[in-house]
Amino acid sequence: MFKFDKLKGLGKRPPAPRTPEEVQERLDEMRSWTRGPINSFLSWFVQVFLIGLPMVTFLRLFNRVRILHRDRLRHIKPPYLLVSNHLTMFDDAFLDPLLFFPWAIWHPRYLPWHAPEEKNFFLGPIFTWMMKKARCVPLTRGHGVFQPGMTRLKELLENGYTIHIFPEGTRSRTGDINRGQVGVGRIAYQSKAKVVPCYHEGTQEILPIGRHWLQTGKKMSVIVGEPVDMEDLYAEKESRETYQRIADRMIDRIRALREELHAEGYGTTPRPASSVHEAPAEQDGTNGKPPSGNRPEKAEHQRDSIKS
Repeated sequence: MFKFDKLKGLGKRPPAPRTPEEVQERLDEMRSWTRGPINSFLSWFVQVFLIGLPMVTFLRLFNRVRILHRDRLRHIKPPYLLVSNHLTMFDDAFLDPLLFFPWAIWHPRYLPWHAPEEKNFFLGPIFTWMMKKARCVPLTRGHGVFQPGMTRLKELLENGYTIHIFPEGTRSRTGDINRGQVGVGRIAYQSKAKVVPCYHEGTQEILPIGRHWLQTGKKMSVIVGEPVDMEDLYAEKESRETYQRIADRMIDRIRALREELHAEGYGTTPRPASSVHEAPAEQDGTNGKPPSGNRPEKAEHQRDSIKS
């Protein structure tokens, strides 16, 4: 009944736009997906009735869900970045309806945008149409921090929307919280948006790696943190190192929420053994490594890959 085919590897990596004209064309295409009253209604309908309500119903009825401090989101006015750890391909679909429904149904600006890997989710005409209407901005691994999708995410924050993104850039297979990616720091820095951390566990039991069916009878826990103070980093000179320090601070706050969740007794799985030895990410912006100096040149940025 609740079956998801394995999506990894089914899509092909799209070619990167090579000229300013191609980049602009791609951006204009993304902007058109939810433009106008008809597209806006279809976007709302897909998010609420095709994804959100069915997922909330399944999770609440067939699994045990605990959420700490969800009310914090109701008091934070968009725009902001919701940043969380990443365990499954469907973390957005699991988390966002639980965190934002039902009140965001009547306030669509609170319904988050997402940034999935294009080759994993934009598959075939029907699924691609759904992704476009579900407020998904495709990113392509290896295309760098200046790809059109990254620019589009920054635009959305500047226009007052909420974005849910995973600073790690890729799923954790062990439950560890990995280092943040520089591209997420770029989005935050250039938009100067608020950053709200979130930690969750248990989704990897509801949709385990290699399984095609959503599992029942599992436990899922979520905790929402207070907005992260980024003012000191936003005031720094723009550079790759500044982007990385912002991403590192996001990761540190997510790790702190994991500790808080387990201290409250709401952990669903044992802490990964390696997490005991996780060093704070925010050490000179380099996970304890000496800084390599500022490299603000665009060519350097373009060599940095962004995972989604």
